[in-house]
Amino acid sequence: MILASLVLLAATQVQGPVEVTARRQQWIAETLWCGIGDVVVKYQDITLRANQLEVDTKTLKLRAEGNVIFDQGPNRLACQRLEFDLNTKTGTFHEVDAFFAPTYHFRGETVEKLDEDHYRFRHGIFTSCALDDHYPPWQITVRDATVQLEGYGHFRGAALWLKRVPIFYTPRLLWPVMRERAAGLLVPRIGYNNRRGAYLGNALFWPLGRSFDTTFYFDLFSKGYVGLGQELRWAPTENAYGEFLVNYFRDPDSKRWEWKLQGKHRQLLPGGWSIKADALDLSNMDFFQRFERTFDPNALRRLPVFLTVTRTVGHQTFNFRLDHEKTFFQPTPNTTSVVVLERQPQVEYRLRPTQLAGSPLYLSAVAEASHFRINRSATLRGKYSRVDLFPQLAVLVPSLPWFSLTPTLGARATYYTATYTRDRQALADQSLLRRYGTAGLTLTGPSFSRIFATKDTKLKHLIEPRLEYVYVSDPGPQERVPLFDERDGVTVSNRLRWTVASRLFAKTANGTRELGSLEVSQDYSFSQPLTTRYSPRQQSQRGPLGLALHVNPSDNLLLDARASYDAITSKLSSLSLGSILRSQKGYVNVTFFSSFDPRTGNTNSSQLQLFLGSTAEGPWRWQSMVAYDLWKKDLLRQEHTVSYRGSCWAVSVQIRDYRIPPHQLRDYRIMLDLTGIGTLFDIRGGLEAFGK
Repeated sequence: MILASLVLLAATQVQGPVEVTARRQQWIAETLWCGIGDVVVKYQDITLRANQLEVDTKTLKLRAEGNVIFDQGPNRLACQRLEFDLNTKTGTFHEVDAFFAPTYHFRGETVEKLDEDHYRFRHGIFTSCALDDHYPPWQITVRDATVQLEGYGHFRGAALWLKRVPIFYTPRLLWPVMRERAAGLLVPRIGYNNRRGAYLGNALFWPLGRSFDTTFYFDLFSKGYVGLGQELRWAPTENAYGEFLVNYFRDPDSKRWEWKLQGKHRQLLPGGWSIKADALDLSNMDFFQRFERTFDPNALRRLPVFLTVTRTVGHQTFNFRLDHEKTFFQPTPNTTSVVVLERQPQVEYRLRPTQLAGSPLYLSAVAEASHFRINRSATLRGKYSRVDLFPQLAVLVPSLPWFSLTPTLGARATYYTATYTRDRQALADQSLLRRYGTAGLTLTGPSFSRIFATKDTKLKHLIEPRLEYVYVSDPGPQERVPLFDERDGVTVSNRLRWTVASRLFAKTANGTRELGSLEVSQDYSFSQPLTTRYSPRQQSQRGPLGLALHVNPSDNLLLDARASYDAITSKLSSLSLGSILRSQKGYVNVTFFSSFDPRTGNTNSSQLQLFLGSTAEGPWRWQSMVAYDLWKKDLLRQEHTVSYRGSCWAVSVQIRDYRIPPHQLRDYRIMLDLTGIGTLFDIRGGLEAFGK
């Protein structure tokens, strides 16, 4: 069907032509044009569609009826009736369903477009949910409201509803309607915790610029707790970001304020430099373990604060590090001791294996200078320095493809400005230079292989022996070396490890992958015995015999089995089994570990861990984890989470049961998140019904 059209040139105040098309048209009066059926009006950034349209060609005032859709930029208003002035781009919409960027919807009696970016709403609902349902998952009903796009909405007579259930009412409400961040109070959070009681929380968000913002938190609990907090976030450049959060809580029992701070910063700098910093500290470990009652604080024993500056140039890496770390120990149920270790600072240089002048020699090295402060006990505390140098030389021996030989040689010297006293209870102001040598030899092969070809697949079976020899000379008495990290401990070694690996590979049109492998290995010491736990007569230079089986028949199935046999009794000393099964809908991960007394074969411990959950796309998600002691027939830990995500809301239910002393935990948590609002409900409570 041929559409009737009308083009109004810029003879009036409008800028540019106004194009109007319709299936049928008629002139009602000299300046009044009427279009019926599939009417479309296009002017600048405005597109209007309707069943029927009347336009005054002199004043350019429009009146549209029937399935009216008004688009201007990213905003859309659908209504039954419209009066609109193209000169001023203002008008009134009746019985409206509207969408405003970025995610807001409005449904109501009338909407008045006051100017380019101001609207007035009357008797309707405001939500970030789609308006397909008469009762969206959440909505704010308003008596009337004035909204500035990319600004704020001023709501009057506002009430928040979940479906048909009213949550709260306020006579006035200020709401940001913008893509950019806006300053203002966030929606209040409400919830319940059986240890802290019911709570009401609110937050004030304040953007400090395009790259910085801060949020202030305030929480009240019915059992006397008070919470204050501030979060600062920054991203000044594309390669730099960080955040810092500090919380204060008033303990009604001790009448004291406890604090917790945590933060991080990451930044890439010109010239290959990078910065990494992390901080976690709190005033009272016991308080936060009781107050937060989460798995992480329950298992938390370290509070690290560190700054690392790194630069990598080719095979060379330069590191600068400052750190402060507290480690908590609980020697008895009612006492806690704290160990504090600090680097003030540490400067390190690393050289990865680098070929020397085209020769078969490859040099690697580690050099480090550090200043430490330690506080291990009332007497074992103080400051000292350490300088460490460890160069190594490897030789790449020309060999056949099925055989390789790599010898290494190194020397290490470490200087300490202080040492332990003879009873190791304090630091003595005496220097110490520790020196020892290292040597190694790696021999791989000769390897044997055979290929089995089928129509679509080639199978390759490879048998590969491997010998690894490690020698570490005696560095002298170690009892006076102050211990700070792994560089201070030295184990004298003169041992050989042999390994025989059998591997199976498959080559198809999709590529090559390993189907499975079986490795058998054992250590042999040329000096001290490796097994001496039974009696002087029962000792052996041979270590445990290890077996490792790895099977990967498909991309969705992985099996792993490991076992260790005692060198003297030839009985099983440990066994572990693991498997991962994946599908398009979910996954299952099972791990079993057991240790045995190699003299009697009796079981010492046996544990089973099960992880399973869903991976399929969809609104429902669930995850479960169970750890069980098979030997003691005791449940150690379980955690189950079920969540559902709707179009504009999400709910999750979590049940946790943590039974490992000293901080057992049995509770539940229910969270409700609303798109555009955030977490509205966070309810936690105890589940003592789990029992022991």
